[in-house]
Amino acid sequence: MHRKFSSQGLAVVTVSVDPPEEKAMVKEAADFLREKNAPFVNLHLNEPEKFWQDKLGFSLPPCYFVFDREGKWVRIAGSDYSNEEMIAKLDETVEKLLKAK
Repeated sequence: MHRKFSSQGLAVVTVSVDPPEEKAMVKEAADFLREKNAPFVNLHLNEPEKFWQDKLGFSLPPCYFVFDREGKWVRIAGSDYSNEEMIAKLDETVEKLLKAK
C-alpha cells in the first residue's frame, strides 16, 4: 500500500501491540519489518493489552486507522471482515481519502 499510494500523499505508520514481555514476538515483528525493508515508521506500543483495547476500541489485530487530510479517521478492524474484504475496504478507503483535496 505504501508503494502504491505514497506518491499521492499516503503516510504509513505501523504499531505493533505484541505484549512487551513476549520478547520473541516483539523480535519476530521487528525482524519481519526489517526483512521487508519497510520504508515507513514502525513502532511498538509498550502498554498492557487492556490499555490499547480500551483506547483504540479493538481486541485483536489487525486494525487500521486511516486518517484524511483534516485528521478525521476511519477504523477498519480485521475482526469485521475476511482478509480479502479488509484489504479491499482498506484500498477503497485510502483511494477515496487521497482523492479528496
